[in-house]
Amino acid sequence: MGKIVKTFKSKKGNAVVVRYPTWEDLDDMHQYINELSREDTFLSVLGKKYSLEEEKEFLRTTIKNIEKGLMRHYAVFVNGTYAGNCEIERPKEHRQQHIGIPGISLRKKYRGEGIGKELFQMLIEEAKHMRLRLLKLTCFENNPLALRMYEQFGFTRVGVIPGAIAYKNGYVGEVIMYLPLV
Repeated sequence: MGKIVKTFKSKKGNAVVVRYPTWEDLDDMHQYINELSREDTFLSVLGKKYSLEEEKEFLRTTIKNIEKGLMRHYAVFVNGTYAGNCEIERPKEHRQQHIGIPGISLRKKYRGEGIGKELFQMLIEEAKHMRLRLLKLTCFENNPLALRMYEQFGFTRVGVIPGAIAYKNGYVGEVIMYLPLV
């Protein structure tokens, strides 16, 4: 673990390093997940305070799943600071092992620098190395920036489940999208 898989410069000239997580990242990861949870953004982790023990279990499971080849999960650092993570995970169902589910999250201050796009392109390439045939994801209907990015990468909207996501004292639709890799 800890192997660097990609380095690049953001649009603002910040140095970005993407690598596999290590146990030394635990405190940064714990701080980060709670920061994201407090931020009212387009992620499902909101509104809960995560304990160090919960984050430890997440990291333990993540490392185990990386070693089993079920996922690729990366820690993202900007100028040496933990800035987020990205992953591609196979569903647990045996008949869906050819599918990958990508995900990216970044600290607010690093959004808009092209880092997410670079990470997403990397995840698509990783999915091909994992011999996946299809990527699928869901997105908040009211997140036009993410929807536009996914469509730029070739994802197709399958449909919207109205009111599927509780968001800001209301409900928004969940957009389902896919990208064939073969």
